[in-house]
Amino acid sequence: MASANFTIYDDYILINNITEIKEFSEQIFILKINDIPYEITGSNLVLKEVSNDNRSIKITGIVDSVNKKNVQVKKNKGFIKKLFA
Repeated sequence: MASANFTIYDDYILINNITEIKEFSEQIFILKINDIPYEITGSNLVLKEVSNDNRSIKITGIVDSVNKKNVQVKKNKGFIKKLFA
């Protein structure tokens, strides 16, 4: 599996290996890279380009942060706990 790939240039950020774009606006982009959620925050963020295979994007604007989001995994209850729940 390929790793997350962020390349920062003077006037844009290029992101590769995108599996899903969940949300985007001028202040926030929430996307999945290799099925791991990331949040990009900033101001005047604009989705400038999307590659032909929809796996790479180019974002312009002022990027303040790029954060990997914590994903909480729900533990399945055991059979006994389900029985007496």
